[in-house]
Amino acid sequence: MKKITLTLLTCCALTAFAQKVDFSLSGGTGKSYIFESTDNSVNVHYSLPSSLMTEIKFTPKDRAWGVKLRLHHLQSDVTGENWMNKTPLDGSIQSLTTSLLLENEIIKRKFSYGLSFGLGLTKETVQPQQYNPYNKTITNYASISAGGHISYKLCRDFDLQIQPLLLWQDPFKTIGVLTGNAKPNFALEDLSGVVNFGIRYKLAR
Repeated sequence: MKKITLTLLTCCALTAFAQKVDFSLSGGTGKSYIFESTDNSVNVHYSLPSSLMTEIKFTPKDRAWGVKLRLHHLQSDVTGENWMNKTPLDGSIQSLTTSLLLENEIIKRKFSYGLSFGLGLTKETVQPQQYNPYNKTITNYASISAGGHISYKLCRDFDLQIQPLLLWQDPFKTIGVLTGNAKPNFALEDLSGVVNFGIRYKLAR
């Protein structure tokens, strides 16, 4: 409840200084945990993920840059073997990422396009066995999001959007693994990429 109240207060405060406020909702799919799922040395298989995302963006007057608050839920089924402890996998893995991003948007008649990047906090839940809800682990870590969008104006207040994006999960541990200062883990540090399709609504102009 405290987090929701703080988010609402932040939105209200930013609205007071914003000329334009946009809200968007989208869904899509792509590839989760790209490096681990394509590593032939491990027996781990991730299904096509379901990607659900909601955003609210605040753009100051006469500026191309805006600030975006994003909630992104990503879920995949996982099968195979956890190579760290040699236990079977037949469950699911999901993450919820809250990100604050900067976005630059260029508008040309009915079309617009933009690029965004920012930092977030990801809560990752791994349930190795589908029918054993007690055998799950929850991990929190920092993440980096980068992507873009192409929008088409449907009417005065609604846009149709295509949003490709990359989610770099636990970048600090990733760097440690690449430099040899840390051991790789099941899931956790990796890269996921999705393409979402959705609607953007202009709350304020």
